[in-house]
Amino acid sequence: MQNDEAPSRFTGAWRLLSCEARDASGQVQYPFGEQATGQLFYDNAGNMSAQLMRDNRARFASSDPALGTDAEVRDAFDGYVAYFGNYSIDDAKSAVTHRVTGASFPNWIGVDLIRYYSFDDGGRLRLSTPPIQVAGQSLEYVLLWERMS
Repeated sequence: MQNDEAPSRFTGAWRLLSCEARDASGQVQYPFGEQATGQLFYDNAGNMSAQLMRDNRARFASSDPALGTDAEVRDAFDGYVAYFGNYSIDDAKSAVTHRVTGASFPNWIGVDLIRYYSFDDGGRLRLSTPPIQVAGQSLEYVLLWERMS
């Protein structure tokens, strides 16, 4: 179920304020560091894109991206995630579904990523995931976004 008001609340550009991963006991981790950076975009036509990164990723020794060492490439991959596709909103479940067309993590391509949403009084957008298995742990990711001006 989608109403006409919900997409307008999402439409636009968003800046990441925080990205936390919470385990079953509620312990908080910061997978991209406590000062993670990110942007999230939704348009009126149902397109979306998301990018998150760790601020302190090391630069490659070479200015040629094809000459990164295995360690440099691994660190760059581990510190960055991006995907794009389409989205739909289910107000009854307070959920937005991101239908992934392209992603830095190839296993997400063709997958629907569910994000539960809420808006606070200041208009900030809170997105959370269902539990996701990462490195043998079940984690809920919670991201807080503010609208970019």
